[in-house]
Amino acid sequence: MPTETIRSTVQAEMQSAPRPLRDFVTNYLLFTIASALENSAFAEVYELISTCFGSFLSLYQFPDAQWLTQLLKDLSFSLVEWAIVADKENPGAKELKISDAAAKHLARAFNIVISDKVVVDKIQDSKKNALYYLANLTFRVYFKLKSTRLIPTMLANISKAGVKLKQFPMSQRVTQSYYLGRYYLYQLDLRTAEHYLGFAFRNCVNAGDAENEVVHWNSRLILIYLTACRVCLGKMPSLQLLQDYGLDMYFSPLMTAIKLGDLALLQDTLELDRSDWYIKKEIYFLLKEKLTILCWRSLFRRVSLVAHQPNPQQVRVQLQDFLVVAQKLTRDDSYDVLDIECVIASLMDQVSFKEEVIPL
Repeated sequence: MPTETIRSTVQAEMQSAPRPLRDFVTNYLLFTIASALENSAFAEVYELISTCFGSFLSLYQFPDAQWLTQLLKDLSFSLVEWAIVADKENPGAKELKISDAAAKHLARAFNIVISDKVVVDKIQDSKKNALYYLANLTFRVYFKLKSTRLIPTMLANISKAGVKLKQFPMSQRVTQSYYLGRYYLYQLDLRTAEHYLGFAFRNCVNAGDAENEVVHWNSRLILIYLTACRVCLGKMPSLQLLQDYGLDMYFSPLMTAIKLGDLALLQDTLELDRSDWYIKKEIYFLLKEKLTILCWRSLFRRVSLVAHQPNPQQVRVQLQDFLVVAQKLTRDDSYDVLDIECVIASLMDQVSFKEEVIPL
């Protein structure tokens, strides 16, 4: 059906309706028809949902429009979905311009929701019922854009709104915790990341049937980042848990390298065997930085344990002994005593262990 036909039909049938409502109905029909056609370009469909979303917000900004909150959620979800697939149509682009535009739409909707002053008895009857749903969609787009600098601002605005996360469905709480966990993981705040990711994983697993494909996929996604976080903290998950989610091939070699202090195994795993996967999941640099430190610490500890100790209270190990083991476990003969001394000094500075280097 031609666009002008749709516009004239809506105009004729809704003459007495406010213009913002007529515009929204027209734009929604245009989007619905285009999205159902197989030959529609994703970018063109996104432009239609974008126009539709803008006209809807013109309606939703009125104080008594809280009854449209569910429609806001549905349109926001469609906006993000079409933005993502539209950007995938042009994989060679340096910037995800469509997703960036979608984030700006969501920010406008978020501001309308968070500024709602209508007093209601239940959060379900308020525009703020969409607060965390919009925040989670926005976080999703931010991570797609690899731009998380606005997350603290959004968190501060949510805090000022005085709306508690526990008032919302568990699905939204799990999603919020997942994105917060990833954010703090990238900020290297591992303890906070572990808290949020742990909450998300426990409650995602308990949210439904463990055999459900969606529950299993979501749980696996959360577990990837939870495992990366906990391994960097020196907390090793059970092999059975990793096997249940098909993650043992990615994390088991890393755990073995840490336990043995095998720097060569760590290097091979991160650089050769599974490097593309770690990079895709955006945990490569985190694992390389943190696990290298853990491997060195484990190496020095194991050497100390096997060294002859006439007085267990005063452990002394020659740097030359460390050097011999380090050269074998790194497969790098270029290391010398000064390198080992520098590594030990660095570990001491990071409080990885408390020792004293005595120059000879």
